[in-house]
Amino acid sequence: MWRKRIAAALEWSPVDKGLILMAMAIPLYLQYFLWSLYVISRPDSHSLVHTEVVKRVMEVELLLIAIGSLIVIAGIFLRRRRPDYLPFQHATLQYYSLSLVLMSYSIGTLSFPVGIVLLGAPIFGFILLNRRAVWWAAASAFSLLMALSYAAASGDIPYAPSKVPPASSHAFTFWMLSELFFAAPFLILITFMADQMLTWWRDREDQIRELSRRDGLTGLANRRHILSEADAATARARRDEQPLAVVILDLDHFKRVNDSHGHGTGDRVLKASAERLSAALRAGDSVGRYGGEEFLLVLPNTDASEAHAVAERCRLSLQALIVHNDQGLRVPVTASFGLTLLSPTDSSVNAAIGRADEALYQAKGHGRNRVETLLAGSGMVPSDAFSKAPQA
Repeated sequence: MWRKRIAAALEWSPVDKGLILMAMAIPLYLQYFLWSLYVISRPDSHSLVHTEVVKRVMEVELLLIAIGSLIVIAGIFLRRRRPDYLPFQHATLQYYSLSLVLMSYSIGTLSFPVGIVLLGAPIFGFILLNRRAVWWAAASAFSLLMALSYAAASGDIPYAPSKVPPASSHAFTFWMLSELFFAAPFLILITFMADQMLTWWRDREDQIRELSRRDGLTGLANRRHILSEADAATARARRDEQPLAVVILDLDHFKRVNDSHGHGTGDRVLKASAERLSAALRAGDSVGRYGGEEFLLVLPNTDASEAHAVAERCRLSLQALIVHNDQGLRVPVTASFGLTLLSPTDSSVNAAIGRADEALYQAKGHGRNRVETLLAGSGMVPSDAFSKAPQA
């Protein structure tokens, strides 16, 4: 649950997203303050840092924590009254970016932690935050960083004023570990948040893809997807030289069901019919809602006899279906089926579907609630031709 909440940060309000920045910034400055407190308490501090500078930096860190706390209080106030107040996000981004640049100056604007922040922060910001606000913050931070770097290069201000240039392997190791200490929380947090949000994106993309393939009422493949599956099955059948059966079925007198019992009952009939069809098919078969009360069955590696057995099983299953209207009366359900096989002369599966549709009309004309078969080159096949066929 908590992962979903974190990943769903993309849907949070601008004020909530601004508060995320503050939740990242304040602990960072508290961490920097504790590091400063630790380093000036060391007996060898004078060989590692300029202690007076570090003490002034500690005052700045406390000031930044205080300012950040006030911004958080303002954000808590705004999230209840004006959660979409975008200027708050602009303000938090400016605070976050400029204060990080200011803190980076004390250890060197070209240090490893600065590079990590410059690389990760904009990418994270563009994923989560308002793009214009991120561009403004990035421009402000970059301008300040360049100004400080140029001033240090010109000798107007000292470079890395807190840092005593390492004169021993001990001092070098200390600063290497310190820079990792500064960069690690930011790197871990950015990586974690990016992973969670990208996971959420992938899950949502999968859900959208699945929704785009499914009929909203029945849960079956929708027309576009079942036709796509039929095209794929056609390609496999021709490649492997295997038969492919196509069946179209239409629920009998469905308009009468809607008119007499209401559309709610009609929806129940459709959903129950979809469940019965799915249960009656074999592994590898496909079923989709072709339109209205019509369904399309795609039966790979299936000859006419086997396809007729499958269609007959579906017909009997629908005939035994029990659906009640709002008054508790049973609504009879039957369906008419048209069956065909893909022919070598068919330009595409659409030709086979058209032939199955012709067979469906024959089934309706012959009294409904039956299966009729129309094969290319052979015409209509009598139903009793399959009466002794083994059940598929």
